[in-house]
Amino acid sequence: MKTLLFVMIVALFGQQSIAQGMSGDYIKLVDPLDEPEFYCFDLTGWGDSLVLDDPIQAHTCKPLGQGPDQMFAFDGDQIQVVGYDRCLQAAGTAGRTVAGASILARECTDTGQSSAVQRFELDSSGKLHIKETELCVGVGSSSTPANGPSHIWRALIVMDCDADDSLSTWQIGL
Repeated sequence: MKTLLFVMIVALFGQQSIAQGMSGDYIKLVDPLDEPEFYCFDLTGWGDSLVLDDPIQAHTCKPLGQGPDQMFAFDGDQIQVVGYDRCLQAAGTAGRTVAGASILARECTDTGQSSAVQRFELDSSGKLHIKETELCVGVGSSSTPANGPSHIWRALIVMDCDADDSLSTWQIGL
């Protein structure tokens, strides 16, 4: 029911949707790579088939108002999954992550070890850093077809910040 209500709000208000008292936006890869419609952060599935516990992916950006599963919001140094009580988190243990790890949607936390891998910072060059590390968020080097007309996806992963800019430079909004 909560998902249906959110979809209706997005349909009415488009990109400036309101959930949990905040607006959301797309997080889009600057280089289109092999996807002319570009890649955006995306939850796995859609509507009733949404799978919040799967890793976040980079997926074909959906048209404005049609991508509630692609709406995220910066809240300080956390990235919230709009419409759900979750924040993005790099997979890891004891508050540390490594290159190649997945990005997950987990309960937002301000304390403890898991909060360290929920802290992000978008720098002026478009690199999305995991704070206090030399690691950034990027996409995997290969793509595969997804459900939907002409949709494709790539893994969203932790990588060294000095990695290929085409795989790791982001912008907020379409």
